[in-house]
Amino acid sequence: MTQKQIHNNQFDKIRILAALGVIVSHHFSLTGTQGPFWLENRWLNWAFLGGVCVMVFLCISGYLVTRSWCRQPQFGPYLWKRVLRLWPGMLGSVLLCIFFFGLIFTNLPAREFLLSPQTRQFLFDNLSLVRENANLPGVFMNQGYAGVMNGVYWTIPMEFMCYLVLGALGVLGVLRVPLLVNGLALAYIAGFLVFANYDFTGQIRHWIEYPAFFVAGSWIALHNDWFMRNGKRILLIAGPILLIIYFFTPLTATARFFLIPLFVIYIGNLPAKESWFTRLGDPSYGIYLYGFPIAQSVIAVAPKLNFWVSLSLALILAIMAGYASWLLLESRALRLKNLFGQGTSKPVVSQ
Repeated sequence: MTQKQIHNNQFDKIRILAALGVIVSHHFSLTGTQGPFWLENRWLNWAFLGGVCVMVFLCISGYLVTRSWCRQPQFGPYLWKRVLRLWPGMLGSVLLCIFFFGLIFTNLPAREFLLSPQTRQFLFDNLSLVRENANLPGVFMNQGYAGVMNGVYWTIPMEFMCYLVLGALGVLGVLRVPLLVNGLALAYIAGFLVFANYDFTGQIRHWIEYPAFFVAGSWIALHNDWFMRNGKRILLIAGPILLIIYFFTPLTATARFFLIPLFVIYIGNLPAKESWFTRLGDPSYGIYLYGFPIAQSVIAVAPKLNFWVSLSLALILAIMAGYASWLLLESRALRLKNLFGQGTSKPVVSQ
């Protein structure tokens, strides 16, 4: 499979829309605005829209990262690519959060802000990729989320953890044993559905639920040839059933879990032509990383601005920041991803 074939799909567009959806979801809570009636129901609401978008991210990530392992099942190159995908964009985001947004919107003197242990902790925690830190001293203190610089960082360690677990399973040879890898995937998914499913527990446990979407995407990737042959048929049969369960039974979270991976990965694999939407690259990660501080900044500068105008401004600025992040940092770093060789496609489990 060539690099052109790998990217000749709809995944970039889906990720961009998901990143924008996170910004839309957050803007209601950041401004203290009640959502419109069509975003205030148990099937679709503004508060949970961002969560669904993160589920989409994790599902796509599980699928694409596992496909990457299939092409080059070696831990060193695999981890190198994963770090290159996450860390450069995070570096740019963290530095701008401190030295641009932070210095502008903190109520502390610049020297005190920069030398604060909290600022130092923000830098080290987030650049480690294994810990998150949303807060900077004295920022946005007159707003609803006082002190919060970036409220999306918490998902990055979760995604990186999923990468590490997948790589460890690959090194241990688990991914080459169909019975074992299928059993582990089924066990995790069943455990989530029974013991951490909102439908049954009334609680949302992000650190169990979101990785389940990664597992679902990964599982489909491990049976990719089979899914490519049968995905449309499965979606046509299971889709209507899952939608009926979603809209007419209390099992909305359960139906959503089965529906999102099937729908997103099938649609994501449809052929794509280059368009203005993605011609400059993939800004989705940057949009996601910069959306929250940009929205906080827009609200700080113009707190009485009409909600939809404020949201539109935040979206436009986030898109610009996303493309800047891709062009100046992420794409340049990814040029080094084949430092260990490109690898070749190898069977991981029986298709």
